[in-house]
Amino acid sequence: MTTPTAQMPMNPWTGFRTLRDRAFETGWQVGSRTHRIDPVRLTWKVEPERLAEIVVRWPATYEWAPRRIWGAQVLAALRRYVRCEIHDIPQPYRGVINFDVVIAGRRHAVGLETSDYPDLNEDAYQAADLYFKQEYQLGGYGDRERLLPGGYVNADAVIYRYLHRLRRLRDKAPTRYEVHGRYGLSLEKRRRPLEILRSSSAFTFFGGEGKVRYSRFLSEIAQARVCIDLPSMSSITFRMMDYCAIGSCIVGPPHTNQLTMPFRDGVHVAYCRPDYSDLEERCVYYLEHEGERRQLIANSRAFFDAYLHRDQVGSYLLHECLRFLN
Repeated sequence: MTTPTAQMPMNPWTGFRTLRDRAFETGWQVGSRTHRIDPVRLTWKVEPERLAEIVVRWPATYEWAPRRIWGAQVLAALRRYVRCEIHDIPQPYRGVINFDVVIAGRRHAVGLETSDYPDLNEDAYQAADLYFKQEYQLGGYGDRERLLPGGYVNADAVIYRYLHRLRRLRDKAPTRYEVHGRYGLSLEKRRRPLEILRSSSAFTFFGGEGKVRYSRFLSEIAQARVCIDLPSMSSITFRMMDYCAIGSCIVGPPHTNQLTMPFRDGVHVAYCRPDYSDLEERCVYYLEHEGERRQLIANSRAFFDAYLHRDQVGSYLLHECLRFLN
């Protein structure tokens, strides 16, 4: 059965609308309306005649309602290339979005696991013709030919309205913050790095626990010399996507998961030790070495454009579907 519309995405930042933030965001939306950031070129190209063979059937509801934030962005990415229909598709597996890809009239079941954890949902994997996993652990999952990395998206699709202005702010405006990091959830694993950052006499740390309006958070990133990436329940977080989208000098512990491609230490991100014993030292190094800091900024932005931009996400999923589902 086909339903007329899918659920609208839930904005995770809705509860933080002060008058200041509303005015700030309105100004950003007006000032960013005419610009679109496209990737320089598609990393995964699909011939138009092959795209014409594809119809995507997307679920009207999700197993867990907050997955709408993720699902709506993936659906928008796919719609850029192929016809998408909203259907009542069962969603029996925790943390997984099940959808259908119809190629030349033949239906294929595809799973997109959006769980925060690296463990594979084996039942969901076995039920799918092709399976994408978001938090894809480094080293893979053994001999599973139908299992691929699933990539990631940003915390809110609204970032694409702001991206031109954010990048211009990063490239042209003077920095306001030496070391920056905001974390919405209070987790025990973040206590030690936050203590190190707050107690440092070598630099000023701005942020800590507690949320602000999304647009304000993004503007702070764009005006920070060094941005701190700390894991949440997962190794890779929405925050990392936002850092890369704008282009940032990112310092944090090594990731244990990868996206469609892994991050490289000293190229896209500067890793400190897993116990954070050299976190302060790594921050100081990049504060003092402008050339290397700017190279990390450029590289992280290029990584986003090549692998993380929503147009790349859509083309990647479709490219892999055509490669595996014959």
